Amino acid sequence: MSDTTPSLLPSQQVLLERLKYLIEYGEHAILLHGRPGVGKSTMAQSLLGCAEGFNQGLVVCPPQPDPAQLRVEILHQLFTDPLFDPHEPLIDSFERLLQGSGQRLLLVIDDAHSLPQVILAELLAMLLEQGQRSWRMTLVLVSQPKLVQHLLAELPAECQQHLLPVIIEPLSLSEQKQLYRMLTADRPLSRFINQLGIEPQLQGSDGSAQAVVELVSGQGEVTPAQAGLLRHRNLILVLLGLVASMALWVAMVPPGPKTESGGGGRSDSVRLMEVAPGLAEPARSSSAPALASAKGEALGLAGEWQAINTPQAKPQTGEEDPLLQSAREGLVDLEQQLAAKQAAARPAVEPASPDPAQADEPDPETPQAKEAPQPRLPLAQRSLMERPADSYTLQLAVYSYPKLAARYLKQLPLQQGLALYVNNRQPRPWYVVVYGGFEDKGKAQAAVSALPEAVRSTSPYVKPMQDVHEELVEQLDLAAFLSE
Repeated sequence: MSDTTPSLLPSQQVLLERLKYLIEYGEHAILLHGRPGVGKSTMAQSLLGCAEGFNQGLVVCPPQPDPAQLRVEILHQLFTDPLFDPHEPLIDSFERLLQGSGQRLLLVIDDAHSLPQVILAELLAMLLEQGQRSWRMTLVLVSQPKLVQHLLAELPAECQQHLLPVIIEPLSLSEQKQLYRMLTADRPLSRFINQLGIEPQLQGSDGSAQAVVELVSGQGEVTPAQAGLLRHRNLILVLLGLVASMALWVAMVPPGPKTESGGGGRSDSVRLMEVAPGLAEPARSSSAPALASAKGEALGLAGEWQAINTPQAKPQTGEEDPLLQSAREGLVDLEQQLAAKQAAARPAVEPASPDPAQADEPDPETPQAKEAPQPRLPLAQRSLMERPADSYTLQLAVYSYPKLAARYLKQLPLQQGLALYVNNRQPRPWYVVVYGGFEDKGKAQAAVSALPEAVRSTSPYVKPMQDVHEELVEQLDLAAFLSE
C-alpha cells in the first residue's frame, strides 16, 4: 500500500478500490479521464502502490513526443537492461523479451492524450491480441476527456468493447473543505484568518483539487483573506469610525479638577469628623488647635509652642444643647492641659551657640570620617551582569529542567565560585551552571586542568562573559534554588 493512499479523500478512496478490482480481474484498457486538476496523476500513483502482484511501469508522456523515445521509456520501465530496436513495434519487442514468461504487467501512461497515434495503435494491438499468450498486460491510460471521445469516435465497435472509461468526478464542497484543512494543517493562523472568505471561494471553484491547492498558495484571483475583507467591509468601516470617534472625544474632553487634600492626604472635613462626629462645624475653631498641639507632641516637633487663645463663644439665641456644650468644654480642657505640659517641658536656658572655629573641625566619629573605599570583589564573587564583558568563565553543564540542574549541583565537588543562570533559549529556557571568573582566556584554560576529575569528565569549556550577557535572563540564587 502506498503512503499516499491514507491521504486520499473519501470519493478518491472509493474510486481506488474500484480500480484495484478492475486491474485484478479485468482485461480492459482503462481510460482514467477527467478535467484538468481533478487528481488523475494522484490516482494513478496510488493505483501503482496497491498493485503489488504486477510488474509495474509508469510513463509520463510529454507534449509532442518522439515515438522511438517513448518505446525506450516503456521498455526500460518494465524490463532490466532490455535489448531491443527502438524503431521496432512494441508488440515484437514484448514477444521477444517475454517469450515463455507468465508475468502480469501493469503499464500506466500519464497524459496519454499526448500519445502519438502510432504508439497508441501499438498498445491497443497488444491488448487485443493477448488472448493466446502466457503473459498478460493491463493498460491504464490517464488522460483528458478528449482522448476518450477520439477513441470512441474512431475505433470500430468490436474494439470499443475492450475500452473501459472511468471518470474522476469533481470534489464536493465538503471534500473541498476537507482538502483545504489538510493542506493548511501546518498553518492554523492562516486558516483562522481566511475561514470567513474560504467558503465563497470554494463554492465558486470548478471542484478540482488543483483549484483548492492554488487557493491555499494564494495563486487565485482573490485570496480568502481578501474575500473576507470585501464581504465584511461595511462592518470594518463602522468599527474604524467608532475607534476614531472615541479617540477624538478623549482628546477634546478636558481632565476633571483635582481634589486638593490637607496634610497627610486627608481633607479638613475628614479630620473634623474624626474628632467628634456630628460636631464638625460648631467645634471647628476649637478642635483644630487641639489637634495641632496633640500632633506636635506625638511627633516631637521642634520649635516653640505658642499659646492659642480660647475662642469666644458665639452668642446663641436659644438654649444650647447640653451635648454640644459638654463636648466644647472637654475640648477646651484638653487644650489647656496640653499647653501646660508643653510649658513644663520647655528648657529654662537655651544652649549656647557653638564656637565657629570648633564647628569647622570635622568630628572624627562622624560617618564621613569612618567611610573607607570598599575593596573590589574578585570576578568569581560578583554577579554575572557586573563582570566585564571581556572576562571569561567556565561552563560546566546545561539542563532543560530545574530538577536535573539541582541534582547536578548537589553532586558537584566544587563549593565556591559557582553560579547558575537561566538563558533565553526557545521553546524552553536552559539552566546553565558556570564556575569561576577569569580576566583572560589563558587563565580560564589553565583553570580547566585544575578542576577535579569528576568535573573534567563533563568537558567544561571556556565561555566569554559577553556571550553570557547576551543570553542571560535571570541569575538564580544557589541557596534558594537548592532548597526548593
